Amino acid sequence: MPDNRSNPHPVLSSPLHPLTLLAKELEARGLEASVDFSVSVVDAYSPGGPGVASAAHQRVILRPDAVTAHPWWWLLWPGERFEREAAEPEVTCLLPVERVEEVARRGRNILILDSTE
Repeated sequence: MPDNRSNPHPVLSSPLHPLTLLAKELEARGLEASVDFSVSVVDAYSPGGPGVASAAHQRVILRPDAVTAHPWWWLLWPGERFEREAAEPEVTCLLPVERVEEVARRGRNILILDSTE
């Protein structure tokens, strides 16, 4: 692990894009990840991948804060399907872009909980 004390924002100064960094962090935690740069999205999958029907899935998006314009990670929760209606997807503000390791940890925990239900 690099020493980040001299650089308080290693994600912002990394030669890798933050989406790529998040995908690598998720993969380091035993998940599969895919990146869609066109919409700033990282999809994380429990082992088994996106082609396996039973695989749990979590989407993380990178969007600027409305006030500061600083990039933040957001969780995208898919709309739940009901018998007669579909709820719209929801987004939850998570952490600033610099906290990529914590975002990966939380994404993994969500997938672990989802796969045990």
